[in-house]
Amino acid sequence: MHTVDELDVEPVALRETLVLRAEGSLDAAATAGVVQSLHAAVAASPGGVVLDARDLDLLSARAARTLAAFVLGGGGRVRLVARPASAVARVLDLAGMAWFDDLEAAVAGRRPAGELEPAFAGFETLTRTLLGDTTVADALRHIVDAAVHVVAGADLVSITLLAADGSFFTPVETTPVANVLDQVQYRSGQGPCLSAALPSGPGYVISEDLRDDDRWPSFATAATGHGLRSIISTALQPADGGGVVGGALNLYSREPGGLDVADRHSALLLATHASLAIAHAQTAELAALERLNLRRAVSSRDVIGQAKGILMQRQGITAEAAFDLLRKTSQDLNVKLVDLAKTLADRRSEIDR
Repeated sequence: MHTVDELDVEPVALRETLVLRAEGSLDAAATAGVVQSLHAAVAASPGGVVLDARDLDLLSARAARTLAAFVLGGGGRVRLVARPASAVARVLDLAGMAWFDDLEAAVAGRRPAGELEPAFAGFETLTRTLLGDTTVADALRHIVDAAVHVVAGADLVSITLLAADGSFFTPVETTPVANVLDQVQYRSGQGPCLSAALPSGPGYVISEDLRDDDRWPSFATAATGHGLRSIISTALQPADGGGVVGGALNLYSREPGGLDVADRHSALLLATHASLAIAHAQTAELAALERLNLRRAVSSRDVIGQAKGILMQRQGITAEAAFDLLRKTSQDLNVKLVDLAKTLADRRSEIDR
C-alpha cells in the first residue's frame, strides 16, 4: 500500500496493465506527488495505467485539472475510472476529462466517448528536458519555448508568477510585447493573467475576442493595440515554500477565436508541466544551496581548526582554551570568528617572524 498524503493507492497487476485503486481524498497539495508516482507507473507498465477512483471520497478541482493534463499527455496509456453520478465524476467533467465507468473497458483500453486525442506527442521529451533543469529560470524558458510549438494559435507566450509578498512579475516571455501586456495588467490590477494566477482564481481564463470583452478595459485596449485579439491564461500550482504562491501560463493569439478547446487542453498540460518543473527546480536549487552551505561549513571548520592549532602551539594552551580565545577576540574586534581564524591561518608566517 502506497500512501500520498490522504490518498491511498493500491497497485494491482491485470493483463500487463497496472490498476491503481485510489481511496481517501486528493487535493492540490497531494497532486504533484501523485502525478510523479503515475509517471513512474506508466514507465514500468507496458499495458498502461488505470487509476480506479470509484472509491475516492474527495477530488478537488485543482487536482482534477492536474490529472486531466497528465492523462491528456499520456498517449492513451493513462485511463481513469469513476463512479457515475458521483461527486468525483462531476469534478472530472468540469475539468474536461474523459473517464470510464467500467474497469474492464478501461483495462482493455477502449476509449470512452468524447475523449480527446493527446494534444502533443512530444511531451515525454519535454518532461525529460525539464527534469534536467536545475533552475526555475531554465525550466520556465523551456515551457514557453515548447508552448509556441505545441499550441498552433499561440503567437506570444509569457508566464506570470505571484510572489509571497503579493506582487506579480513576468520571469520569462517569448517576445517583449508579451511582457508589456503583462505589465499593463499588473499596473491596473485587472486582467486574465492576474485572475488565473491567484490561488483562489478560476483555474483558467479565456477571452475569445478582446475587442468585444469589457472585463479588463485597460488590458484589452493595450492588447488590441498590439494586434492581439484572444488569450488563454491557465493557472500554475507552484510547490509550497518556494517563494512563489501562484502563477499563470499566458497564451496570446492575433486572431479572434484563435485559441480553441484543443489549445485549452494543451495549455492545461503545459501549465501542469510548468508547475512540476518549478517544484523540481526549486528542490534542485535548495539541494545546491545546501551543498554550498555544507562546503562552507566544512571549510570554516577546517580554518578554525588551523587557527586553534596555531594558538595551542604558540600559547601552550588546550584546544578548548584556544577556541575560547578566538571567540573572545572575535567579539572584542567585532569580526566573524571564521574571518579571524582565516586571517590567523593565512598570516601565520608573518606572525611567527
